[in-house]
Amino acid sequence: MASTDTSVVEKPKQDQAINVNLIAVPDSVSTLGTGSPSNEPSTESTLDLVTWDGPEDPENPQNWPRLKKLLRSVAPLAVIFSISFCSSIFGSATSVTAQQYGVSEEVMSLGVALFMAGYAVGPLIFAPMAEVVGNLSVMAIALVGCAIFQIPLALAQGVVTILVCRFLAGMLGSGGLAVGSGLLADIFGPITRGIAVGTSASIMNLASTISPIAGAYIVDHYSWRWTAWASLIVCGVVGLLCIALLRETSHNRILMRRAARLRRETGNDSLRARSEMASLDARVLLRKYCTKPIRMFCQEPILIVMTTYLTLVYGSLYLSYQLFPRAFQLRGWDVPLSTLPFIAVGLGVLSALGIFALFTMTWYKKRWTTAQKTMADGAPARLAPEDRLPPMILGAVLLPPSLLWFGWTGNAHWVAQVIACFFIGLSLQLIFITGIAYIVDVYLLNTVSAISIHVMVRSLVSASFPLFEGPMYGTLHIYWSATLLACLSACIMASPIIFKIHGARIRSWSKFSVGGI
Repeated sequence: MASTDTSVVEKPKQDQAINVNLIAVPDSVSTLGTGSPSNEPSTESTLDLVTWDGPEDPENPQNWPRLKKLLRSVAPLAVIFSISFCSSIFGSATSVTAQQYGVSEEVMSLGVALFMAGYAVGPLIFAPMAEVVGNLSVMAIALVGCAIFQIPLALAQGVVTILVCRFLAGMLGSGGLAVGSGLLADIFGPITRGIAVGTSASIMNLASTISPIAGAYIVDHYSWRWTAWASLIVCGVVGLLCIALLRETSHNRILMRRAARLRRETGNDSLRARSEMASLDARVLLRKYCTKPIRMFCQEPILIVMTTYLTLVYGSLYLSYQLFPRAFQLRGWDVPLSTLPFIAVGLGVLSALGIFALFTMTWYKKRWTTAQKTMADGAPARLAPEDRLPPMILGAVLLPPSLLWFGWTGNAHWVAQVIACFFIGLSLQLIFITGIAYIVDVYLLNTVSAISIHVMVRSLVSASFPLFEGPMYGTLHIYWSATLLACLSACIMASPIIFKIHGARIRSWSKFSVGGI
């Protein structure tokens, strides 16, 4: 057997029947999941690397039949829906719980803020965990953990219990959000992957717009405690769905299982998946999930600006869960009725997904197909990340006037404000899903680090938005509150246009971007 890094092992007939690639690699491979040689001296002994058997390997999730892909996508999308539903349903209970426990509404708004703060902590735990145990286990822990803490929340007799349970539910539930999109990326190819990840982001925000409506009617007709019981029921139904449909999609885990099976069948103990050769040294994990993301956020202008913009968008969406009902209650609407305009926001979110999907399957796919024809030896084509940005530019242009439209039509017919809600949802979601896709494309080889720090910053800053809604409304009223948000969004509106024009040059300065130094 050859002992070089790149030689392909000639497989015996029994191995050919098993249909697996065996590559001789040094024992010293030790970087986490990359297969890059470590700095340690190489030994003469080699291991046989188990990989995909070419681009058409049927065990590769990206080669599954279309129906199987769709069925396997239902469960992670349902988990994302359930966690997001739990995140904002408590917003409808802040007034009632504040009166019951004799505290201000700002204090009880911490119930929403701390859930979002949990989103910032979760990825630090679940991203490395997914490397070790796979996506399936992390999804199960996230869903069960979020569900369990709904029980003490529903039975809580004090403010501290409520806030602690909300934070822990958010922290554990964030694993489902972090891994869910990655699970979809494992299944779908380069064109449909953008739509799949966009769908997960739309499901997340759609659930967050539905839950205030459900929460308002639950609080009005039953008790605020039933917001927690309702969340538990949703998680339970989704759990049953996951048992039926959820399967492992992590390429590393599938190849590890293949290697284990081949070791049993062939008796060759040197067969290993690349992830089995990776070192799980704490220093490697710390560098990958803590040190490196922080360095990227401090050094990468694209990541800084995009994270700032998407944080404003995400925070504005959560701020609207409290600001919008106030606007319609000024018209004399009761609390449940004042949440119905969120239906318009949800329709805007779905419309944004439709626009993004149409753009991807027409203009973007056409450019990708053209680029693919020019590639030699069937190598995969790759478009410039800036080709993703047109939907984001549309959303950036629509958002400031939509906010002004909502804020300054309080004395007009209610239909005018409801239509404004639609365009706010449309523009926010266009910015959000396109921005995420752009970050992934720019930092393709460092996606985990880029998305981890993005989620952390976005969640921590956005968590503060519900806290200042009350003081902002009391000082500025609806008109000027909406105007302030419009001005903030207008200040950063030009960023996707600048990246569209000058993005390639900005990326050339980067040490972390594909195409960078």
